[in-house]
Amino acid sequence: MNPKDTYQLVTLENGTQDAASILNVFAEMASGGRKPDLTLLNYYHEVPVSYPATVVGIEADSVELAVHEHQAMVIKSDNSTLVKSAHFPNGLGVHCYAAYANVTKKTVILHNFAYAQIRAERRDAVRVRLDQPVPVCLSSRESKSVGTIVDISGCGISVQCAEPPAVTPEGEVQLSFGVLGTMLSVSAAFVRTIANGEEGPICSFQLRPDSRAENLIGRFIYQRQIEIIQDLKSRVAA
Repeated sequence: MNPKDTYQLVTLENGTQDAASILNVFAEMASGGRKPDLTLLNYYHEVPVSYPATVVGIEADSVELAVHEHQAMVIKSDNSTLVKSAHFPNGLGVHCYAAYANVTKKTVILHNFAYAQIRAERRDAVRVRLDQPVPVCLSSRESKSVGTIVDISGCGISVQCAEPPAVTPEGEVQLSFGVLGTMLSVSAAFVRTIANGEEGPICSFQLRPDSRAENLIGRFIYQRQIEIIQDLKSRVAA
């Protein structure tokens, strides 16, 4: 997931004072002065991985946490995580980096704390990243092109295109692709170009599926969620 779509850093005082106030929350939880309610959040192939965590110790500007093994695995891969607590001001979360992550010991050491607005939680639908390329044909009044699906939700889709669609934002595009052995033709609105990859730009579209397409896409997303969680579990077990 693109970090820009996941969170936005927020400064309340300045970097040093904000980090100090965040560390103070951890310290008060460790001492029993505040109710421990920490939850960590990462995304694995776009699927949220979120478990409670407990403060084990604090040294200088680093915090050691006891975490779920699935969380430790994703933090080790991402080298970062988002922290949620009702004790952080203004409904903000915290972004931080991992100095250490041990899956077997279910332990992480976090540092470089900064307040963050967690954008990903505003999503209206679960999004999943595909592990195998699914071809898609994009057609509009202005042009036709081909691409592959990067990720999909019930209301949105990201496609790596051979070239950007020749439409204006909100311009209608017809997307043709297959899920669960069935070909679909779904109307969509071009939103924006997210990034430029080696194989072409990655473009975001808002889907406008009919009831049949919505049902099939929903079943496909649920199946893909199960596959992703099973993959995470198998990596932890290994």
